[in-house]
Amino acid sequence: MQEIEFYCKKCRKSMKMSYELTGDKDTPVMNGISIRCHTNKCTRLVTLKKYTEGKIIQRAGASGRCYL
Repeated sequence: MQEIEFYCKKCRKSMKMSYELTGDKDTPVMNGISIRCHTNKCTRLVTLKKYTEGKIIQRAGASGRCYL
């Protein structure tokens, strides 16, 4: 798994954003970045705070999809 793709937890659609893994699980990931779901029905906005690469890998599992 070299790349993790982000998906909306509410509508299960792709947020059209991915993250390349560096290998360091303690590295802060996109601190303070807001990600908005792009579908017309869903108005979900996610702000990543205190997320590390290890936490994202744990949430993604083997599929390479991380639901935020």
